[in-house]
Amino acid sequence: MMPPRSFVRAVALLPFMTLLVIPARGQSGKTYPPSEGWKPLFNGRNLDGWKFRNPDARKVWVACDDVRLDPSNPGRLLPVGSGGGPAAVLLCGDDGRGSDIRTVEDFDDYELHLEFTVPKGSNSGVYNRGLFEIQVFDSFGAAKLACHDCGALYERAIPPENLSRPPGAWQSYDITLRGKKLSLIWNGKVVYKDMDVRYGETDRAAFDRLNEESKALPEPLKVKLREENGKFVGYFGEGATRSGLDGPDRPGPILLQGDHGPVAYRNLFIRKLAK
Repeated sequence: MMPPRSFVRAVALLPFMTLLVIPARGQSGKTYPPSEGWKPLFNGRNLDGWKFRNPDARKVWVACDDVRLDPSNPGRLLPVGSGGGPAAVLLCGDDGRGSDIRTVEDFDDYELHLEFTVPKGSNSGVYNRGLFEIQVFDSFGAAKLACHDCGALYERAIPPENLSRPPGAWQSYDITLRGKKLSLIWNGKVVYKDMDVRYGETDRAAFDRLNEESKALPEPLKVKLREENGKFVGYFGEGATRSGLDGPDRPGPILLQGDHGPVAYRNLFIRKLAK
């Protein structure tokens, strides 16, 4: 793992006003990973190798050198530079209400490394095989995480600890998916280890919705959930978490959510695992 990047805070004192500009990127210029066998998913320049889930949506994804919080709106990220280098950033900018993007290539078993930053209140996600979302969310300061918070396997698993950094700070996910087993390291700490993506715990609202939706689904996609000692647990079927691609589990793309708010990603690398 790379050491955490430092964050520069520049404060300009003006009469009757303080302007705080927080770059979301350190100055080391180093890129992940240090070992062999990794393939970059982002070329630093454009979306070659990716396609839009909704081709008709607004085009808000851009390459840049860096991002910073908008001093006039803490819920937005501003691009810095035009990208092009190996340490470039992929920004879902403006209001972040565009399209999800997915890799053209499908993947089966793999290790995935990426780094992300969100502004205040924003929301994205990393869908593994286009199906199983690890939530990206501004959960900084939350006393207790829920199944929609950062680091959650969306509506199926809740991180035991809140590892969220402040808005504008870079964070890292290291995800391993082998068969039905998913592992997550978030900011250097293990969150899940070989967790079966088909089983987990959700909240009351999702429990009711999933049970109702399940009635119309094919048998492999049906859920079998139960209330047990005040918790909503069980089997979530062979299909995706909410808003994932249709159908049962199979090799699929890496999908980045781009219609729920601004987010930036960098150092996206994947390494395929042998069967």
